Amino acid sequence: MKWLLILIISFTSLGEAQAQLTGTVTDSITGRPLAAVSVYLNNTSKGAVTNKDGTFRLVIPAGNYELVISAIGYTTVIRRINGREQTPPINIRLHQDATELTTITVEPYEKRGWGKYGKFFRENFIGTGANASSCEILNREVLRFHFYKRGNRLSVTATEPLQIANDALGYTLEYRLEEFVADFNNKITTWQGYPLFHEQEAKNKDRQQEWQLSRKTTYRGSLMHFIRSLYAGHTLHESFLIQRELTVPNIEKMRVKEIYRPDFQKPGLFPMDTLYHFWEVLRQPNMIQRRIAVSPDSLTSPHAGSPALDLNFDGTLLVTYGVSSRTDSFYVSGIRLLGAQPVTIEENGNYYPGKELLTTGRWGQSEKIGNLLPLDYFPPPPDPRYPGLH
Repeated sequence: MKWLLILIISFTSLGEAQAQLTGTVTDSITGRPLAAVSVYLNNTSKGAVTNKDGTFRLVIPAGNYELVISAIGYTTVIRRINGREQTPPINIRLHQDATELTTITVEPYEKRGWGKYGKFFRENFIGTGANASSCEILNREVLRFHFYKRGNRLSVTATEPLQIANDALGYTLEYRLEEFVADFNNKITTWQGYPLFHEQEAKNKDRQQEWQLSRKTTYRGSLMHFIRSLYAGHTLHESFLIQRELTVPNIEKMRVKEIYRPDFQKPGLFPMDTLYHFWEVLRQPNMIQRRIAVSPDSLTSPHAGSPALDLNFDGTLLVTYGVSSRTDSFYVSGIRLLGAQPVTIEENGNYYPGKELLTTGRWGQSEKIGNLLPLDYFPPPPDPRYPGLH
């Protein structure tokens, strides 16, 4: 059964300059400071925890970010912040999570949800590839599975941030799951959350090198790799070919019909191999699918007021990775905009709003937690001894 995966992850932007952000987190009702609150830049390894007096300090690289303020029992707060500007100290008031309380009291969850839906959730959230097999949800008891018979829909929530160990890439994720919805009628899975990455400590140098190689392999051909190369105008150099599939007249069939008329031509006029070709072409439809190359420059335009670019196109684009001799991979993915508005892309692979970009093909299967890399990851430069290899 084929599913469409709408991957909803709001990325962040990293830059060279850095700024200091300070602030205080308090309870919205009592006004008391809240300790041990996670404050981090979404989908990066940049984060902090509030002190006993509710204060925090965080280094913000230049660029636009989603600042995530998350604590158990409270509604997650998201603030847009620009690391290129000096921001005065901020005060965050957290509200108790009434939605979570309502879910527990009004909509009972499946007590044996993991046994019933765990395999489906893991395959569609963590993934099914080699990296996914090395991932483990360390606190899966916090997951709550809700199945709605009337809509034939599965919803999964979590009472605490998920702790996910990815031993293939050497990260442990603190993942605030906002939603996971599987629409069985339309075969569409949607999930959204806010991950914070923590580097695992390697036991030895060999293990660290294995992680580095695995990260590099996972990065090559990923959606983040494509967005970065599209922003830089280096898609073909980075082995990406962008095409659009069009329905066009079958020119070859039209040509064969002009020269081959069996009712009026003498036998032996054409050799048998030519006749076989004619017969094969005549069995084809009059209208066929053809792929034409798309110029990357035609897809983007400047985004007002920032260094970002707007990505805008109609229909579905096919993106083939592996079109140069520098790669040993070759696969096709599809991207489509779900709304009328463009998607904004940034230099480090950031794109938003995430829910407006639908991925299919390879990315529809691979862009899951098992292959997720933080936006502050960059592959090592090529070995100067072998400049042709990346």
